[in-house]
Amino acid sequence: MHIAFIGVKGISAEHNGGGAEVSVWEIAKRLAEKGHQVVIYCPRPKRLAAGRSLFKNIRIIYLPSPHSKHFGMLLHVFFSAVLVAFSDADIVHFQSLGPSIFSFVPRLSGKKTIVTIHALDWKRKKWGYLARLFLRLCEYPAMFIPHKTIVVSKTLKTYFEARFKRRVYYIPNGVNPPAPEKPATPKEDKYILFVGRLVPEKGIHYLIQAFNGINTDFKLIIAGEPSFTGKYFDYLKKIASQNIKFVGFAERGYLEKLYWNAYLFVLPSEIEGLSIALLEAMSHARCVLTSDIPEFLEVAGGNGVYFKSGDYQDLRDKLKYLIGNPVLVKEKGLEFRKLVLERYSWDKITGEVEKIYA
Repeated sequence: MHIAFIGVKGISAEHNGGGAEVSVWEIAKRLAEKGHQVVIYCPRPKRLAAGRSLFKNIRIIYLPSPHSKHFGMLLHVFFSAVLVAFSDADIVHFQSLGPSIFSFVPRLSGKKTIVTIHALDWKRKKWGYLARLFLRLCEYPAMFIPHKTIVVSKTLKTYFEARFKRRVYYIPNGVNPPAPEKPATPKEDKYILFVGRLVPEKGIHYLIQAFNGINTDFKLIIAGEPSFTGKYFDYLKKIASQNIKFVGFAERGYLEKLYWNAYLFVLPSEIEGLSIALLEAMSHARCVLTSDIPEFLEVAGGNGVYFKSGDYQDLRDKLKYLIGNPVLVKEKGLEFRKLVLERYSWDKITGEVEKIYA
């Protein structure tokens, strides 16, 4: 089959992307290994020349994209959809709610179209009223235009099937077995870790407020960059104590080291689909503390460690408890590692996607 992916901001090998970018790259590599021809359309990056191929049977097509919060990605997706309509692609796989509005373009030329919904993007606080309304309305094309619609969590499946009375396919994100453990150096501090984009719905401000109220020799490391949320990032730096360190985007080697040597991983999100950072932390045998939103509850169930979403005082209490119970933290980490490696395999997930294509 000839498969085209549209709607990602880049590929994870070169871009500080989110779950959609990682998912497309991991699935694309495995489809290519099976002999399928894969094309990924994405905005032209700053670091690589257009047209570079990074993997056998994968072609990357870079198209210009205005650096605009509201229209840059939509214009890129539109041009990609028009271009792919005249290509030899058999399957055109759109990512996320916004890009789904153009899934009709390749369908008009007889292409089979798929949409994967990674989250309810209209809930994200970085968007204004009109943008959120637009994304909410994009639920309709995401459900009614493509031949099939995929979601990455059971919570999303329940939501869309109840709202639209149509079948939705659940295929989660995955995780790779981690690289060998990278031991800490003797001079490194003990630390708690957050990894993700620095956007309001990730709840980082709750984590900082909670951590500021704890008397501890632990540090808090925050790895990630803002996404059109510079004011929010400035606010985070303003309220952060001297024991909190912002390290920016962590390249893979450094990120592996951060995971392996973290005492605890915290993800205080108010909105998620299925966080790949969460799965990666668990695969590194880290105990994870998350908010009690449904998307997190379905990953670890009753075995997870949660705090009440949006309640920084409850988060502070849970942090204190886990800091004071290192044996429990170690046990939970090993338990989570086994769970995530059994349930969230990219090889298995790629097989499920391939069945959808067929």
